[in-house]
Amino acid sequence: MKIISKRIVKKNLICLFLIFCSVSIFAEKKKLSIKNTFGGDSDELGDFDLYSHLKEKIASDETVETDIFAVGDRFQLDFESSLVTSRFTLEIAYNKSSGAQEIPSLVFVPNGFIQLTPGKHFSVIAGNNYSKQFAISSGYLAAADDTTKYARILTDSLGYKEYAGNNDVALFCNGFGAGSALNFNFGKNNQSYLLLAGGAMFYGDKEIFDYSLDFGFNAGKTDCFDFGFVAHNMISDSKKLGAFAGLKSIPNFTLNLGFYYNFTTSDYLPEYRVEKNGGYDFKKQKTKYALGVSTGYDFKKLGLGLYADFISGLTNQYIGNIKYYDDNDNLIKTVTKTIIRGQTSIKYEDGVAKRTDDCNHNAIPFYAQFRLSYDITKSLNFDCRFKLCSMWNDYSQTWLSLYPKLSYDLPSSLGKISAGVRLDMNKARFDGLSGISIPISYTYKYKTKF
Repeated sequence: MKIISKRIVKKNLICLFLIFCSVSIFAEKKKLSIKNTFGGDSDELGDFDLYSHLKEKIASDETVETDIFAVGDRFQLDFESSLVTSRFTLEIAYNKSSGAQEIPSLVFVPNGFIQLTPGKHFSVIAGNNYSKQFAISSGYLAAADDTTKYARILTDSLGYKEYAGNNDVALFCNGFGAGSALNFNFGKNNQSYLLLAGGAMFYGDKEIFDYSLDFGFNAGKTDCFDFGFVAHNMISDSKKLGAFAGLKSIPNFTLNLGFYYNFTTSDYLPEYRVEKNGGYDFKKQKTKYALGVSTGYDFKKLGLGLYADFISGLTNQYIGNIKYYDDNDNLIKTVTKTIIRGQTSIKYEDGVAKRTDDCNHNAIPFYAQFRLSYDITKSLNFDCRFKLCSMWNDYSQTWLSLYPKLSYDLPSSLGKISAGVRLDMNKARFDGLSGISIPISYTYKYKTKF
């Protein structure tokens, strides 16, 4: 894992501070909202739930177990006026583990953006996390209840998860980016729309520098249809592409289609296990081409919603790195290219194989998720999700997840409490129940206009 220099971290924090201080200068018709979430819930706070118990096999086929306690706070400030839209978030998480895994005890994650709209159709944006500010609506996955990153036109497409610090205290940072967008509404009652956006994300210090260029568009007609295209890191050999289309003409009904190139999203792909230094390492699968569908229906009168997502690879190929070594095991070069699953991915200079991909030659990854949402009362909601990630022609890497949750809206707008239990059976890590965790969180929102 690369480490960001203190100078880069300080620079990013200063930029974020100046960005949000500038809001008060330009604002007109101002709207301010605050959202604060406290507790332990990996949907909102860090990587872990309030309590997690994990099991993994090591190379000797012994089982190691880890208990993790995590609690944190996520503060989000949104500001909106006719000229300025901005967001700042600060996440603080405290983690305590006992067992095999070592994780930072105290984590700080600052994020934010500012968007200026000097003209009716033109805007510019800068920051280190754009959230879903420019997103294709037909890239929404109904069962996951999230817009896939492939449908967010401007994003941190470098995919770094860098930090400065040590095992005790860590500060995460994504780098810094900027972009611009053109937004048009036209036709009868302005029902037709077109969004064009592009930008760049940068990361670097004296030793490391990298950048990515993103571009995309979103078009459609309100209450009729939607479609769009995104290119992330588009001049790189490891570029990621997404094309989406959705139907909007049927009330309460969702139907979205997606095509993915170089699909690597870890939440929707299974792991495979490889031996490394006397132990095991776990790597997410990739797929060069993938096709997906998301659908769902809200039975408003019943307070019931049923949703389903499905994404599958189309071939046994993926985009990966082939490393070449000399006879003394010195790395000569790394080449990004299309790899057939099961093909050699590390070679000596003369072409003799050093290590091979452990996966079945014809294995193709896929993901499916189902969600049921039911309003028991106006204040109490039950949500249950079932997720399956596996490989066609090789089910030894199957990952099953069951997540029932209850959410309760407190009276007098005092916020919302949610709690549930996550059950995971990840066969790559353990043959049986590999993880059980308990997420609990309290969320409070405040809005005002001035």
